[in-house]
Amino acid sequence: MAEYKGIKGFKVQSLASDPSGPEGQVWYNTATNLLKYQAAPGSWASGGAMNQSRYQFASTGATQDTALAIAGAPPATLMKNVEEYDGSAWTEKADVLVGRMSANAAGTNTAALFIGGANGDLYTSVESFNGTSWTEGNNLVVKRSNQAAVGTQTAALCISGTTPPVVTSVESWNGTSWTEGNNVNTGRGMGLGFGTQAGAIFASGEAPPAVDNVESWNGTSWTNTTVVNTIHFGGASGGATSTNGMVFGGKTSPATPSTTANTETWNGTAWTEVNNLAAARANGGAGSIGTTSLSLMAGGTPPTTTATEEWATANTVKTVTVS
Repeated sequence: MAEYKGIKGFKVQSLASDPSGPEGQVWYNTATNLLKYQAAPGSWASGGAMNQSRYQFASTGATQDTALAIAGAPPATLMKNVEEYDGSAWTEKADVLVGRMSANAAGTNTAALFIGGANGDLYTSVESFNGTSWTEGNNLVVKRSNQAAVGTQTAALCISGTTPPVVTSVESWNGTSWTEGNNVNTGRGMGLGFGTQAGAIFASGEAPPAVDNVESWNGTSWTNTTVVNTIHFGGASGGATSTNGMVFGGKTSPATPSTTANTETWNGTAWTEVNNLAAARANGGAGSIGTTSLSLMAGGTPPTTTATEEWATANTVKTVTVS
């Protein structure tokens, strides 16, 4: 049998700890006495179908198996319907008080905020979810739809959006009320957000026109940073911090068709194109405020769908098992 050195031209390194090396790297961990390797980049896999097809819905959740899909629009009418994903199947939860589309959400499946949106008119309405029922809370200062939202039920940001026209306004939530803070540099609708109230990314969107702009929030001000490789307005996003996130799907221009399957990850400095969604779609939802390995693309158009895709962990250290 051929040896590793004969195949690769060098021996497997012996290391005291696992490195953050490139895909395919192999090493022997002397602390654990295990042979390990860097697994292939992340990819999308089919998940459980939603009960109701929908688009332009709000979504949030702490992990891939604790995601909420909130309201939105099926082909005929707006919805109050809410579903929760457990990693394999969607289950009906309590309806929101007011059905809306083009809203957004923050928090977890047991402590969520449902923010703004449209239902014939624009809304300042905010609803709070405790895992069982929805309660109306204090309204936004500025009514809007197609905004981005990040954070938790007690510490959230509502970012930009449309009134129309687009607004640069950003509001901060302290668990009781909304306060206007420093504006984004470029107002836009259908932009994508991830991170926290203290540190966030606001990416792409439609100003108009559709833009690749990305802004970083440090808790005080917005700073322009590295642009995305592909415009993703009306796409989805996931990420726990402003230095670890991803954006995927959406449209590259208002023209039809222009829907993309492109997926990009963010490391705090640069965007890297990774494996695409199985199906290009826009106006779906991401079910995660967790790490980039915990993102979902559910629902969306075209056409309106119940399909769900799950993102598997990228560049994971794996142990080689031998008999």
